[in-house]
Amino acid sequence: MSLVVKLEDDLGERSEWVMLHGVIPALEEFEFPFLRCIDPFGKTVFNHLQMETFLEEWERVRDRAKDEPQQEAWKKVKEMAENCKGDRDLYLRFVGN
Repeated sequence: MSLVVKLEDDLGERSEWVMLHGVIPALEEFEFPFLRCIDPFGKTVFNHLQMETFLEEWERVRDRAKDEPQQEAWKKVKEMAENCKGDRDLYLRFVGN
């Protein structure tokens, strides 16, 4: 499953994004209540209030990023999530294909 992950403001004008593949848990992985609900074929949006739990789960999937490009993508998503956590006007959006 490939996803585009974006850090957006209220108007969707912020341009940070990254492609992510093979890191998001499956719907059946109940130990990831936030990440398992990312829609692989649609859009999923998180706000600053959700980032603490998101980041905790994100740390637990770090080992799923097997190669260097995916490790860099994992790090970029973490950075975007940390920025989102600190700014109530930012959103972390996952777009499936």
